[in-house]
Amino acid sequence: MFFKVILLTFLISFFNNAKVSSNQRFICSRADTNEVVNFYISDKKLFLSGLSISGTYSILTKYLSGILAINMSSIGDDSGIEVIFLDLHKKNFTVKSSITNSNKNKLIEIKGFCK
Repeated sequence: MFFKVILLTFLISFFNNAKVSSNQRFICSRADTNEVVNFYISDKKLFLSGLSISGTYSILTKYLSGILAINMSSIGDDSGIEVIFLDLHKKNFTVKSSITNSNKNKLIEIKGFCK
């Protein structure tokens, strides 16, 4: 009986913490590979989780029609910027990633659809 009370307390605590950290969740898939991509949205952050791409992004704008988020990083001579647009009306997403260094500039674009 004591074990059930502890387990129930743990589960309630876990679900409350999950609710605080994520207000919305979108399950999407990439158009090119059909890979599942999850978006979790809190007040100021967008969390992207997938097999080939993941990260934490700062939300720039958040409207009923969509969300625009950005992530910038610098590692040594390389720098990168990733921009996500999550269209809530058309239920699709676009991720654009640009990695630059002294030798080359490379732009990657990933598109997909959400349920």
